[in-house]
Amino acid sequence: MDIRKIEYFLHVVEEKSFTKAAKRIHISQSGISQQIASLEEDLGVILINRQNNKFELTLAGDYLYHSCREFVNQYHQIEKKTQEIHFRSQLDINIGYAGPIESTIIEPLVSLIQAHYPNLNFNFEKNSFREIIDALFNRSMDMVIAYTYDLKKSSEVVTIPIRREPLGLIVSSRHPFAQKGKIKASAVANEKIIMLDSDYGQKNYENMLNCCRLDGYEPNILYEVPTCESMFLKVNANYGVSFFSQGYVDKIFKNICYVELEGTHHIDCVDLSWLKNNSNTYVAKISKLIQDNLHKLF
Repeated sequence: MDIRKIEYFLHVVEEKSFTKAAKRIHISQSGISQQIASLEEDLGVILINRQNNKFELTLAGDYLYHSCREFVNQYHQIEKKTQEIHFRSQLDINIGYAGPIESTIIEPLVSLIQAHYPNLNFNFEKNSFREIIDALFNRSMDMVIAYTYDLKKSSEVVTIPIRREPLGLIVSSRHPFAQKGKIKASAVANEKIIMLDSDYGQKNYENMLNCCRLDGYEPNILYEVPTCESMFLKVNANYGVSFFSQGYVDKIFKNICYVELEGTHHIDCVDLSWLKNNSNTYVAKISKLIQDNLHKLF
């Protein structure tokens, strides 16, 4: 089956009209009708009943529609991923990262690398924690920067710390804590907490729970969210509180306040990681460059 014909068919079904579908994708009505007729000929079945001016799928058409929606999405994901892999293969080094660390970590690193290797063809790419870890192990990424608790116990991975500092509480500007610069860590016990879920990183999730317990309470988790961005939105809406680094909050958010946690066990751990057996010679060069300049960067 031709993927283009399938996409035309999906458009027609979603619009329940050949005319509306044609307008949506900017082709003539006769053109889209011919494509659907050609698809039916390829399959040897009738997909759409064309009688009495009513739009109605046949049983075969209904099956094809529901089956192909996911198929087309997967096709485009595969197409995009293939192009990304090709793009990465043209570069000298690929570095993935997770979390909102562009201004606090990525920008200084880009400047550092450009200053020492002006002709280096490199790429920083943001993805979810799980995606960058998968990319590291399937070797489409040479190095990753993230909260890499899940990598520390892997014998295949080298990890060096980039950032270590206590986490504070982040709250909406409407929250009572917003007027306080500092509270005891145990004061969070009665708060509704928004946490990054275990898909973000199982060890990261377990570590956050353990730190709450070390601070003297069992966390009352109201929401578990898949991304930092989702967490910030819920904190901003005053649905609950969460934990984050002051450096990020000060630079990015206007309506979210940072509150220092006195005596907390929550620590911001951002690491640079790569596979031990990575044969890319720039991995050793870049990792040494970063290590030698950590005291200047952060």
